[in-house]
Amino acid sequence: MKMSPVVLIPAYKPDKKTLSGIVAQIADFDVAKIIIVDDGSGPDFQSVFDHVTTLPKTHVLSHPTNQGKGAALRTGFRHILESTPSFSSVITVDADGQHLPEDVDHLIRTIKQYPDSLVLGVRDFKGQVPLRSFLGNKATYLMFRGLVGQKISDTQTGLRGIPHAMLEDILLLKSGRYAYELEMLLAFVQKRVPIKEVTITTVYEDNNAVSSFRPMADSFLVYKTLFSWWIAFRFKQVLKYSLSSICSTVADFATYILLINMSCGFVTASILARILSVIIHFSANKYFTFSYKDAPHLLEIGKYLLVVAFNLFSSIFLIYIFITYLSAGEVIAKVMAQLILFFATYVLLNGFVFLKQKKHL
Repeated sequence: MKMSPVVLIPAYKPDKKTLSGIVAQIADFDVAKIIIVDDGSGPDFQSVFDHVTTLPKTHVLSHPTNQGKGAALRTGFRHILESTPSFSSVITVDADGQHLPEDVDHLIRTIKQYPDSLVLGVRDFKGQVPLRSFLGNKATYLMFRGLVGQKISDTQTGLRGIPHAMLEDILLLKSGRYAYELEMLLAFVQKRVPIKEVTITTVYEDNNAVSSFRPMADSFLVYKTLFSWWIAFRFKQVLKYSLSSICSTVADFATYILLINMSCGFVTASILARILSVIIHFSANKYFTFSYKDAPHLLEIGKYLLVVAFNLFSSIFLIYIFITYLSAGEVIAKVMAQLILFFATYVLLNGFVFLKQKKHL
């Protein structure tokens, strides 16, 4: 039996024309039903939801008070699982006009090709994009890439095709508001669900004035969710990274001392010891920390050498800053610089050198 996807639209104080237009066009697509969750918009918006219930395939659920996007999505997911006997996937769509109907149709057709994958409609951020939206998305993208080790072009997109098999798992997630969508991505990464991307048009109505995203409060919740996941599920990896760094440092010192005792000059001893240390550090991180099994390739080695150069020059710069402006001693300055670079180097190795590339459709 052919199964069609269900469309889920969380809505808070939506514009009647915008929401009705989206729903009317999506109803013409190959979808089983359209679920709209009124997230406590209030009596002034009741007429909006009364109107959309008259459109084909549409059903409205309501929260008595505003609970945030995460709660609205969970309500919709739970209703779909309980009320729809068979469906292939759930397509989440924002109610503020950011997702054009043709892009929704494109995503519906794509997830039919990849029914076991998470399909993301990713924005290219071309044209007139509000500065806060551009910077916020780029910051989250870079942090996700560095901490999680996976490249997802638009971590905050609300246009997603979610496979049926993952719905019960993401219902167990606890984050609220917009952090729920980020935690959802982390759950897919953790479960090793394939992630596909399709490019969609970047649309911001009236400079994104209708968005209920709170820049400071919601950004804090998003980053808190990301760091909490990283600490919980990457702790073992960070330990491996620490051991790799210790082994390469010990090899550096041991080789230097050995060569000095063999009457090598300190310059030659330093260079040879550092070369061995770099080889050990690269190999240990590739095969031990990040668990790759393939042979090193030139692009990977080139990226790693860039990180080595970054680490060297950043160390010199930070030591200078700490000595000059914080009156730190040379040893203390070196320790402070290395502690900072320990984390920075991990992020660069995870999100740049050994990044797991994902196919972009």
